Amino acid sequence: MEPTPRPVEPQGLFDGLRFGPIAVGAVFDQFLTMVAIALLIGWFVTPEVGSEDSEAAEAALEAVLSSSTFLAASMVVGFACTTVAAWFGARMAGRDFVRHGGWIAVTSAALAAVFVLGAADQPSRIEIPLAYEVAGWLLMLPAGLLGGAFAGLTAPRAPAA
Repeated sequence: MEPTPRPVEPQGLFDGLRFGPIAVGAVFDQFLTMVAIALLIGWFVTPEVGSEDSEAAEAALEAVLSSSTFLAASMVVGFACTTVAAWFGARMAGRDFVRHGGWIAVTSAALAAVFVLGAADQPSRIEIPLAYEVAGWLLMLPAGLLGGAFAGLTAPRAPAA
């Protein structure tokens, strides 16, 4: 009797997932995003931010962080970071690349939600327009899926028999 082939899609929601690479990918996404956004802020910062007058510096920084150009650039950077982290984690998993990339994005979104909720009571938090906030959250899953797809495309293939 011939063995039944593995289904193209796993039967359960978590079948075939390796949770270590998902966790590593999600943490890597958070780290990479924080570093990239810090570099982006440095790119956008004006000389007024470094002034001796703390009120002027804070106002200048708030103007930079709430500008539509910065918000759009930070969204692109966040999308790229999630894609790279999902690629990395899915390559670590070594199988079911797109599923792993998607779960890396979902786990990273959960971590980001914890950070956002933890900073919600901070008085100097810059208000991000709702449209940018929603778009950023909605783009995380496609970024993870894209990273997983790239991982599948770049994975080493077994030689043909």
